[in-house]
Amino acid sequence: MSRYRIILALLIVPLCLFSQDIDEAIKLFNSSQYERARDIFVQVAEDENNPRIAEAYYYLGRLSVIPDSALFYFNKVKTDYPQSRYADISYLEIAKSNIARKKYQNAIITLNELLRKYPDTNLQDEIMFWLGVSYMSSDKEKEGISILENLRKTYPKSVWSERALTIIPSKDTPEVPQEYYTVQVGSYRNKSNAENYAEEIRKKDFSVQIVEALVKGNTYYRVWVGEFSTIEQAKTFSHELESLGIKGNVVKGY
Repeated sequence: MSRYRIILALLIVPLCLFSQDIDEAIKLFNSSQYERARDIFVQVAEDENNPRIAEAYYYLGRLSVIPDSALFYFNKVKTDYPQSRYADISYLEIAKSNIARKKYQNAIITLNELLRKYPDTNLQDEIMFWLGVSYMSSDKEKEGISILENLRKTYPKSVWSERALTIIPSKDTPEVPQEYYTVQVGSYRNKSNAENYAEEIRKKDFSVQIVEALVKGNTYYRVWVGEFSTIEQAKTFSHELESLGIKGNVVKGY
């Protein structure tokens, strides 16, 4: 055998062994033999020159039951091996970990950075789903709904698109008003009279609203004070008003 062939063999054999090791670990992982898979991934990760070390770090993150440990491995891939084919999915795992911890703003930053650095990632639909969820969970509902609606349009057959459909509020379903109780202290045919009386009560630091009601073709302006979740609370409040010289009846709000 020539010297060049020997050198080539010395270079190729270790690569084949590396691939065999990690491929075996992935098979064990996929067959739920996690402990055996972990042992091999740890051995691979100990060799910094292993060409598939980023892959080992990613799977070690997947195998970690402690969130901080998982984040350590995913961050290793994200930071040290940005060219790895596991870099984009490691970003995504970091974002999902932040969502699980209710750190939605951190998740938003990570997901937007992921989209900026890896615009051609094949994880676009899942990224959009979790980005929409993060915005909606951080009191930015309009932004979140807009992202999820865009996901529906761009990837209509994606499983993440189907999941988005369960979150986006239906425009065809009217909101059901929440039931409450209030105290009606007056009912007037003249709106100005209702407004004047309502203003007198507001001066006593009570919450007042004027509600229109159509009765037998005539419009009445009812003065309502307070808003309570139970009828008992409303009745107690009506006694308080009565002690101040304001008589009223408990009615159901609408």
